[in-house]
Amino acid sequence: MTLLRENATNAFGKTLPKPAEASFIDGQIKLMKGDSVQTWSHFLYSQFAAIITRHFMEYGCKTVVLAFDDKRHVPKAKAITQLKRRTGVDIIEFFENDTLPSEVPANWKEAIMNPFFKHRVIELVCENIPRLVDPPAGCTLIIDWQTVTSYEYVESTKDPIVTTGDCTNIGEADIKFAQWMQRLMRPMLIEATDGDYIPISLGLKTMDINHPVSILKGRREDGFEFIDIDELHTFLCESFGRAARGKSLGEHWEIKLFITLLGLSGTDFTRNLPLVSPSKMWASLSIVVSTFAMDGPATVHQKQCKRLVELLYAEAFPKHIDAFERSMSVWHQAQASKLGARNKALIPTDARIRCTLKNLNFLMAYWVTFKPPTAIELYGFRVGTTGAIEWDD
Repeated sequence: MTLLRENATNAFGKTLPKPAEASFIDGQIKLMKGDSVQTWSHFLYSQFAAIITRHFMEYGCKTVVLAFDDKRHVPKAKAITQLKRRTGVDIIEFFENDTLPSEVPANWKEAIMNPFFKHRVIELVCENIPRLVDPPAGCTLIIDWQTVTSYEYVESTKDPIVTTGDCTNIGEADIKFAQWMQRLMRPMLIEATDGDYIPISLGLKTMDINHPVSILKGRREDGFEFIDIDELHTFLCESFGRAARGKSLGEHWEIKLFITLLGLSGTDFTRNLPLVSPSKMWASLSIVVSTFAMDGPATVHQKQCKRLVELLYAEAFPKHIDAFERSMSVWHQAQASKLGARNKALIPTDARIRCTLKNLNFLMAYWVTFKPPTAIELYGFRVGTTGAIEWDD
């Protein structure tokens, strides 16, 4: 994100860059409260009611979607990240049929990481927020969790008209955004700190959905930060186009290359390339662009991308790794070099590189088609001896 802020300056600002007719709020992130929030009423107001009201009143949105993850449909491949987040956390004891305590737990992180406790908190939000907001007449609040419930506020003196539908069969809130964008088809504001919304918003352009999208990333030292997705897209196309010297690498190739670079940097669904930071990839952009290739609309070319990885490590360690050495892998060259023990241990084996490249195809499908592949064993994942999902490297 720092790299984009420093280079794509026109895409970042302190005010809403374009008018929005609808907005999407990632409720999952709003579950993480600050220490100053110590009562349930304060939690509901500060984390949800005040924010939704701001979208209606200040940003002028007629429709606001509040979405939560539906764990029944979250991709199995997400389990690696979920396990990592729980590691080392002393999660509270709370069972499926327990009710919320009268007071907000002081150890909130340990509480909200208990799935049954989190379920009860989301229930509390979904049951109470519709009566705690009072938008102008003609506005609609949609809550998308395990069902989709719409509250149409026709008149300020009357209760909203409530309509409940089936679930969307989509697990993660960020992918629910893509589905709502396809439904609403109007300029959209997203409020979320999760960086995944950037590539997902760009991915919509590959489906020829070009309505303006702005992201309210959160509050920085000097106020709110907004991201203009159209401006960011222009920046990427210009930067990648210069590196490609005007050559086209296929339809929407700039977006797919951006997703590839994010994947190589590490995401919830991809193992990162150790020792090759985003800034190093950006510095090697001409090499990246000249090597990158797709093998289908949502599939990266495995052989070309493996070559790209080799070139990136050769750029990072020119005295120790030769990109044109065909008898030894990057890992074997590193082990035979004078690199320090730490770097030698971090240089990936061919098996790990293949795992990352397969992960990339999962990520590409997820962020371009918005449908997670189900046969995850084909995408660099496996079921370990304990039954947990692991990287297949």
